[in-house]
Amino acid sequence: MPDTITVWEKDPALAGRFTTVPMPDVAKLPLAFHFIPAALPHNDDPTTAEFRYWTAAATVRRAADFWAASSQPPVRWRRGQVLDVYVDRGEALQSEYDGQSLSFYHGSPAGYPAIVVYSGESPDLLCHELGHAILDAIRPDFTNRGLLEIDAFIEAFGDMSAILCAMQLPSYCSALLEETAGGNFWSSSSLSRVAEQFGAAVRMEDPNDADVDCLRNAWNEHLYVDPVGLDGSGPPDTIAANPHSFSRVFTGAFFEALAGMLSVVVSNNEAQPEDLQQVSRDMRDILVEGARGASVVARFYASVAAAMVEASGKYHGGYPAVFQAVFDRRNILPALIV
Repeated sequence: MPDTITVWEKDPALAGRFTTVPMPDVAKLPLAFHFIPAALPHNDDPTTAEFRYWTAAATVRRAADFWAASSQPPVRWRRGQVLDVYVDRGEALQSEYDGQSLSFYHGSPAGYPAIVVYSGESPDLLCHELGHAILDAIRPDFTNRGLLEIDAFIEAFGDMSAILCAMQLPSYCSALLEETAGGNFWSSSSLSRVAEQFGAAVRMEDPNDADVDCLRNAWNEHLYVDPVGLDGSGPPDTIAANPHSFSRVFTGAFFEALAGMLSVVVSNNEAQPEDLQQVSRDMRDILVEGARGASVVARFYASVAAAMVEASGKYHGGYPAVFQAVFDRRNILPALIV
């Protein structure tokens, strides 16, 4: 096996965007993986099962290492030291974490049999599902509580994981700075657009199930409203009372805060790749502390937000003002203030 391999950088929709990474050790502790099937020979052809396998292996290893380095890291998965990963479990247009494994599939939108999408080849989806497993390891009591805001936060955590884990690649950070004119994060970009390829396929089946340019775009202006009384589904420019739709409220606040954090770090200087990685690590730690400090209540978003504002005071001095302003503007925090 080679020492380094070529894999997808962020999402297959970004044609030609590959990166070179070290050969991953999926069995490394903590947060080890057991891949099903076992290792395949490496192949640089992105249309092959071998390429998809190693993209998955390298991506979840990088993502697990990133979360394991947080200030209050999980030291094991919810059900043990090793998490099963199915790179292609069968035919379906989906990916999932079920508490015991990460499963990815291949499928076609209804009516479009010539279009075949492999969810396990997208680093966005890989890191999204890995984010579910990380949050489950941190707060297993969030699962199956029957509270919309907790279920929505679980989905938001997956999208936030996809965004933060992409920022661990120096090659992607450099490209992103060029794309965003030096770090204008508060814009629609390849960073904010989560799972573009998969979102396009989902949109072919039901335009209400994906944003217009990806599965979900973290660059949004969705404000918190009490989900009681909202419809269960609706067009992508509205918020509905289901976890995937309602998750975009918190993900949007997260992304707005991330842009504010970068402004604090760079001040009047030009952003560099290492600045992006710095704010991603700070945001990771704030998210983990926020999740650990949140209470299981109906207004769960407000509980997480308050814990994040408090945690953000440990980093760079200016972060609490950033988080307070964003959560206030999004109507997330006032629900906690009595």
